[in-house]
Amino acid sequence: MNCCEDDVVFTWRTIREDEAREVHALHAHVASLTPAGMVRPDPLAHFQRHVAECGRILGCFADDELVAYGVLGLHSPTVDHMGTLLDLDAQQRARLCVLDGAACLPEWRGRRLHCAGIEERMALGRELGRTLVAATVAPENMRSLRGLLKEGFTVRRYAIVYGGLARLVVQRDLLLPPPQSSMTQMHVAACDHAGHQRAMADGLQGTRCWQDPSQQWFVDYA
Repeated sequence: MNCCEDDVVFTWRTIREDEAREVHALHAHVASLTPAGMVRPDPLAHFQRHVAECGRILGCFADDELVAYGVLGLHSPTVDHMGTLLDLDAQQRARLCVLDGAACLPEWRGRRLHCAGIEERMALGRELGRTLVAATVAPENMRSLRGLLKEGFTVRRYAIVYGGLARLVVQRDLLLPPPQSSMTQMHVAACDHAGHQRAMADGLQGTRCWQDPSQQWFVDYA
């Protein structure tokens, strides 16, 4: 898919096997600039698997430069693990795919590429019959969390995954309309891990995030 912003044409397409190293290099560069624990450090093998048997990778190009990517997991241990964390039945698991990593070069941020990457992967998942979409995000990673909630995901679980990283597990069912705003029952500071766990123990789901006058981020649970 092509989109244009500020006279720059962005092209999203499926990454080829011979381009996995280029995607990994972008990932490693972005991860080196990100606080520890915010981004899962993925090896080259992760990208090589997802241009082959485990899924797909969509890359965003400005002219011929790779500026962003998004991984879609289809047949991977992460997909199986998400099915377990979300307590999905067999039919739901057959529909499940996972947004399993994304990054954008810092100089190209602010052009809505993160949300575009979510939308492109959801569209691909739908084409492939994977209409239940899950992802994980660090509670403090507001760029990613905001993008996912804006795209209709809701926070469903809190989990320690990937060898000890705290993550919120989000989900969206593409066969249902995006959730409508409902009565908020709890405001949880994004960095309050115990608060997220209490909200979900009470059967609530995270639906949106916002910033108070002191610039602190909160997640609304309803």
